[in-house]
Amino acid sequence: MPRAVVDKLIEIHYQSPNDMVGHLSTTAETSEVAFEHAALPAGARYEVLFHIPWLGREVRLSGQVMDPPAGAHPTTVRVRLADGPHDTMAHLFDFVGRFRTGALIEDIRETPSDGGPALSAEQRIRAMSPSLRAMLAAKANAEERVILSRDADPRVIEFLLKNPSIAIEEVRRIAARLNLHQGHFALLTRNPIWMNDELVRTALARNPRLPEFMAEQVLLPMSSAFLRSMAESNNTTAATRRVAGKILQSRGIVIGARRTY
Repeated sequence: MPRAVVDKLIEIHYQSPNDMVGHLSTTAETSEVAFEHAALPAGARYEVLFHIPWLGREVRLSGQVMDPPAGAHPTTVRVRLADGPHDTMAHLFDFVGRFRTGALIEDIRETPSDGGPALSAEQRIRAMSPSLRAMLAAKANAEERVILSRDADPRVIEFLLKNPSIAIEEVRRIAARLNLHQGHFALLTRNPIWMNDELVRTALARNPRLPEFMAEQVLLPMSSAFLRSMAESNNTTAATRRVAGKILQSRGIVIGARRTY
């Protein structure tokens, strides 16, 4: 369910294009949307505003509150949509269709329609909003992924890691980035192919942002020689040194002049 704000109008907010597509999957056939909110009087008419922040757009339609469906939760509100004074139902379904098929990404890859010179991939990507760059990252080709991998927006990195075409060499570079957060590390460590790659593990182990509770999973398969270098290095975090030392201790390995048991 989307987040709905009701005042003089009904505002519908989505977390992602996928949320929007899923929520409106049957609206073309039924002309209805449902959302969770305190009960609204049946028959009441509202302007319904759909926010599309990834494009900096919105769609304004007319809506009428319907009787709740049989067996529905008491806070489920059902609204019948119709063309509004600003936009039509066709506008809404056009956006949904473009998100569903990926046509939106193809649109922004096209040569400018104004007859101007074609933009390079880097120029096109730099001109996009952060949300559009994140959307592109999930479908980006090799050239686009190189550009997007330098993006500072954590959402872009998240969607790059979800791109089915990403190569292991790209994953290695991302694993070494110093601005990763816990969600990125979770995506990396949940992928068995990536975690079987020693260079990915090495990059993660040396990343100072690696959470301590994930460090053991990353370090446990590593060689004792590598763990010793991590445990004795001043360039690793105290948490990583601690986990490396703990694993070495379980193996009965001497660290410096001290034997750990």
